[in-house]
Amino acid sequence: MKKFFYLLMMPVFLLTSCDSDTMIADYLTTGNWEGYMGTYYTNRWGDAFQDGEYHTVWRFNAAGYDNYGAATYGTGYEVDYSTSYRNEYAFSSFRWEVHNGNINITYDDPSWNPIRIDWRHYSISRSRFSGTMYDWENRIYEFDMTNYASWDWDYYNRYWSRTRSATDADAGDVYISDNGKSIATGRFAEAMKKLKASR
Repeated sequence: MKKFFYLLMMPVFLLTSCDSDTMIADYLTTGNWEGYMGTYYTNRWGDAFQDGEYHTVWRFNAAGYDNYGAATYGTGYEVDYSTSYRNEYAFSSFRWEVHNGNINITYDDPSWNPIRIDWRHYSISRSRFSGTMYDWENRIYEFDMTNYASWDWDYYNRYWSRTRSATDADAGDVYISDNGKSIATGRFAEAMKKLKASR
C-alpha cells in the first residue's frame, strides 16, 4: 500500500494510491481555484509581466463519476488575468490527470508548457490548494489558490470561438491559437505572438 502524506503541518493520510487519487480528484473538482503563482507570469509570459499584478484561475472538470467518486482525470480551463484590468487575459483549455498523487496538466494549445505537481510538494483541501509546481523546462513555481464557488467561464468560451473577425485578430490586442484552443488579449496577446514568432 502506497503511503500518501500531506506536508506542511497538514494531517497525515495513510491511504491506498487509488483512494488518495480519488480524494485529490474530488477536491480538485469542487470549484474554481484562484490565486497567485510566484514567477509564473514572468517565466511564462516574459519580462513585461514582472510586476506581479496577475492572478490565475483553474477549473477542473471530472471525466465522470463511478462508485468511488470523481474520476481521476478530465478536462478544464485556465485563465491568467491582470488584476488591474480584467479584460487583459490569456485563456486555454487543458486535460488533467491524477496518478499516484501526482497532478499533471496538459494544455490543448501546445504553446503552453505542460505542468506537473509532485505529490510531495503540495497540500489540498476543499478550500485551499498550495505548493510547488514545475513545467517541462524544469522551472519552479510556488502557487497558493483559494476555492471560489463561481467564475464566469462562459465569458471566455464565447470569445474563445474562432468566429472572431480577422479585423479583431489583426488589431494587435487579440491572439487566437492556430488550433483555436486558446485566446489572449492585451499584453498576453503580444507575448503569445512573440512566442509564436520565435518558434
